Amino acid sequence: MIIKNKKKIILITLVILLFIIAITLLVLNQTGVINTIIENINKEEIKKEISYEVYKHVNGQTAMLLVAEDTENGIEKIIYPNNEMEIYCNGKTKVAFDYNTDITGKESLTFKLVNTLGEEIEKTIKINDQFYFDLITYNLTNETEAQKALTVNYKTESTTKQYKVGDNSAWVNYGGTIRLDDYQIMETIGKEINVYLRQIDNMGYEIVTKLKYTIDEDTTYKQEDTVIEGESILACVENNDLTSGNYIFRVTYTEEGNTIDYPVELYNYNENANYIANNIAVIAGSTYTGMGKIGSEKRMLVLKYNGDLTINSGVTITPTGTNASINGATYLCTKKGMFIYCAGTLTNNGTITMTAKGTVNQSGENVYLYKNEDNTYEYVPAVGGAGGATVTSTAGKNGATGTGRRTGGGGSGGAYQTSGGGPWSISGAGSTGTSYSGGAGGGSVYTNGHVKKYAGNGGSNGGLGGNAAATSSDNVGGGAGNPGGKGIASGKSGEKGTGGLLILYTNDLNNNGSITSNGSNGGAGYWTGGGASGGGSINIFYRNNIPKGTITAIGGNGGYASLTNSYGAHIGKNGGNGGAGSTTIGNISTGTFVKDK
Repeated sequence: MIIKNKKKIILITLVILLFIIAITLLVLNQTGVINTIIENINKEEIKKEISYEVYKHVNGQTAMLLVAEDTENGIEKIIYPNNEMEIYCNGKTKVAFDYNTDITGKESLTFKLVNTLGEEIEKTIKINDQFYFDLITYNLTNETEAQKALTVNYKTESTTKQYKVGDNSAWVNYGGTIRLDDYQIMETIGKEINVYLRQIDNMGYEIVTKLKYTIDEDTTYKQEDTVIEGESILACVENNDLTSGNYIFRVTYTEEGNTIDYPVELYNYNENANYIANNIAVIAGSTYTGMGKIGSEKRMLVLKYNGDLTINSGVTITPTGTNASINGATYLCTKKGMFIYCAGTLTNNGTITMTAKGTVNQSGENVYLYKNEDNTYEYVPAVGGAGGATVTSTAGKNGATGTGRRTGGGGSGGAYQTSGGGPWSISGAGSTGTSYSGGAGGGSVYTNGHVKKYAGNGGSNGGLGGNAAATSSDNVGGGAGNPGGKGIASGKSGEKGTGGLLILYTNDLNNNGSITSNGSNGGAGYWTGGGASGGGSINIFYRNNIPKGTITAIGGNGGYASLTNSYGAHIGKNGGNGGAGSTTIGNISTGTFVKDK
């Protein structure tokens, strides 16, 4: 009896459900909903549009893929921007095509789709900030008053994700966040810079987006000088907790109270530093660019690292040159030496260098580096090695070697004359080195006839290389200097630069790379070559261990004169070599400098 009742209940329930479904279908059908659903299922979505995607963009050269669709009427033709080309499509409902152009200076690109009914559908791509933003999207947020965090949304399939800060910087692999420090950027590059974002996907397509980064006009670096007194330059750095800025280090170097002031441009970093590209460091997740200001003010560059310092393999760190024109050239070095102070371990797998970074147009002075317990000083003398003397009808003379922490002198230029008597050809002398620069090289000279010619001397105080001289357009080379002296005809100008002053202090130095302060080469010629500039002065203080690696302060090579006689013997007059500078390394753990053997 119970089983029969259950069957009856189930049957009644099914009848009720079928009745409800039937009523619902009837209502929906009357309102057309079912018909609409069925039509949308069976009918393909109608599209009338042009869409695009940029797959390559470098230095304005842009390649994009466009897709034109008219699924209802079909496409008769596609018209390119400015009617530069038409492509006929024979009624196809969907057409994909490539478009390559240089978008530099363009405000927009307009494409037209003409369907089989003659209707036009336009797509205008505006070349504005949003266009560039869409190539590689990014987000810039404030972390502190002077520091910004830049995060980038690269395509996930990108095999290369890089960025660089400034037009002349090296590409750096993106590590998650780019931190931009206004103070450092402002003093090394300027208040308006370009940040470049780069991606290359697995197909090899490259996109580079340029972001213009502007620092607020009210942002300022600590410009006023604060006087820091001490018994040596090392003491001024080591015994004071200094924020980044400009200072005067006032060193008292005699018992009678004689003092000397050293203008300083100091940067202080409290965390470990890692240089991952030339002059680009990552410190506590922040990226710092440059090595000092780009102005022409003459100050010692002091970099104080209160933790460990690492320079990666293949990376070079060296002071920033000035963007001001000096002696007719830009990007000469105005830093009165570079002092790197590392409280921890300095691991150099790359290059630390003052090669060709002698201070331009700066007279020498005694540079008091360290005071020993017996009150004697470790110092760089104001006057370096002497320059090579002027010559007549011979190869140039080498500059004198720097001793006792001195820089090397500049070489003189070679001289050649083809007529008897005289002397008719007088080369330029090399100049004497200073505490901040090796000597500049003299220019070379050639005469053919009884006409006396003088080549230019190397400029004093890290100045111009000597210009070459000749009776006609003969190939003779100029001397090395700041900048190099001019050659004549196909004779080469002297290379830019002189050896500079480099000071390192660290507890431990692991030098697996190179530390250099070399001079520059004289200009090559046919008859005569120019004199080279002198090497700089390297001074290293440490307390514990020091695997030395390669440490050099050699002079440059005199310019080679390629003239040979009928027998093939070399008879050209080469320029004189720059004098070697000095490398002085010692332990100060006892309070007195003990020079390494």
